[in-house]
Amino acid sequence: MPGVMGTAPGHRRERRGSFHVRTGVAGKRVPPSTVLAYCIGAIALLASAGRTRAPKEFCLGSFWCISLTPVAYKPQGVKYELHTLHVDAKAVTDGDTITVYVNMANHPESGDVSQEVHKAATEWTKARVAKNCQRADALQKIILDGGYRQVPNTRGEQVLAKKYRIRLRGIDAPESLMPYGKEAKEELVRLVQGKTLKISIYDSDRYGRLVGDVDCNGVSVQEHMLKKGLAWHYTAYDHRMELSKWENQARVSRTGLWALPDPEKPWEWRKKKRSGTV
Repeated sequence: MPGVMGTAPGHRRERRGSFHVRTGVAGKRVPPSTVLAYCIGAIALLASAGRTRAPKEFCLGSFWCISLTPVAYKPQGVKYELHTLHVDAKAVTDGDTITVYVNMANHPESGDVSQEVHKAATEWTKARVAKNCQRADALQKIILDGGYRQVPNTRGEQVLAKKYRIRLRGIDAPESLMPYGKEAKEELVRLVQGKTLKISIYDSDRYGRLVGDVDCNGVSVQEHMLKKGLAWHYTAYDHRMELSKWENQARVSRTGLWALPDPEKPWEWRKKKRSGTV
């Protein structure tokens, strides 16, 4: 390429922040076939960057380098992510359902909060400091009616938050009255209590719960519950092979509910309960 290939050794010229040419020997020209091969490789690397967290630079041989901005991997089907405040033990309903609060300042729908609610939250804090209980109660009603509430963050400061019920995607834990129902809930409490969670939201169910994958400090909560033998892979709604693999590991080792001679599936137990045969 005229004006580029003849640069001094080691000199790098950026091309719009994405492509640049690096020469190893002054004045050396790259054969057209080599340029074509580098271009094809560049396209492949750019395509792969959409699937992985790319490094800052890819180099093809000693001549062509591609600078790429790192991109976060987003699984197919994820609508958005929620980053929760610390989870309270009382927030765990059973082995597959958690109630969480999300700080609206870090929420994907933060722009949807009305000015009335924002103002009420600010004034509520002032009313509490002034110990004006009547004023604080009136402002709190405005906040609650708007679908929000004031919740303490990690520093003990009251922040405007929204409440969500989360259904762990792809697993079904024993109901509380079933064998290992109590153990499943206790294990989930032990795992998430006092922690902040990252939740990838895929959908909502007929009960108004958000359905998502839950990450607790780098640990997949679904994987944890399946490997502990405290949940079934809910194959009617999720066909991921890794969930079947984790469940099978617990089956083979007879961990948790798999120690039972014939463990009952939660969805079949619920069906019997609805028909009055439990």
